[in-house]
Amino acid sequence: MVALLVGVLWPLPSRAAEGAFPPFLFAAEGAGKIIEYGRDRKVAWDYPAEMSRDVWRLPGGNVLFCFNRAYDSQRHDGASGVMEVSPDKKVVWQFSTTGQVWSCQRLTDGNTLVGAASQGKLLIVNPAGQVVREIKLLSPGGHSCLRNARQLPNGNFLVAEEGAGMAREYGADGKLAREIKVGFAPYSALRLDNGNTLICGQQSMVEVDGADKIVWSLTGAEIPEMGIRWFAGIQVLPGGNVFVCNAGGKVPFLEVSRAKRIVWQSPAGEPPFPLGHGVQRLDAAGRACK
Repeated sequence: MVALLVGVLWPLPSRAAEGAFPPFLFAAEGAGKIIEYGRDRKVAWDYPAEMSRDVWRLPGGNVLFCFNRAYDSQRHDGASGVMEVSPDKKVVWQFSTTGQVWSCQRLTDGNTLVGAASQGKLLIVNPAGQVVREIKLLSPGGHSCLRNARQLPNGNFLVAEEGAGMAREYGADGKLAREIKVGFAPYSALRLDNGNTLICGQQSMVEVDGADKIVWSLTGAEIPEMGIRWFAGIQVLPGGNVFVCNAGGKVPFLEVSRAKRIVWQSPAGEPPFPLGHGVQRLDAAGRACK
């Protein structure tokens, strides 16, 4: 049997049992930590991180993450920022600001992209911790202004603007280059190697082409046993499968194929995973598409 989806024939979803546990980093806001899980399912490394929702393993082995101290969703004056920590837990770089900060990314030129939601801005910060550029977003500053923001290979910036219900692309000059409207609150937006854009969020995930036509999609209703709440942090693996953090959902982590088959899911029971949003698989070769 097949299911019709946006003019493409796909096999109906099939299910897989729990497989080998993959190593990954997790921004575990429920535990107030960045946690690295090893293949044995145990915590291999952790570091305190208040209300962190984005995390990266950098090429040299350091870990980059954002944080929000004494977090209150209704306040926008709390201490926040981005931190880089070495494997032996030494702080090697830090940027401090105020207001809710939801994303970060180390750029190819050595600067760091900071998604400052309360300020309604993207901040480009140099290695000395100085803001060298600001990009004002069209969404007003606040809790739902943005979630994940990423610089693209062409120098533009792709931002999941939750409150606006769209992903917006801004040029390096800060001018709006593109808007992609979706029928859900978006959390992550990625530019794929084929030029398409993958956007996920509340109960839904879509891939659109350059003309904003949906060429693939997935909803929580199509994989009901996963108990999807939010497709939050995602990573497209080299083979095309998508690794997902199901924030607050029944199955916290899963890998799904483009045929909508659950390739892997986190096991029930031990360890008890805390609530969180940001993830990065550590066994994927090449650049992390997340």
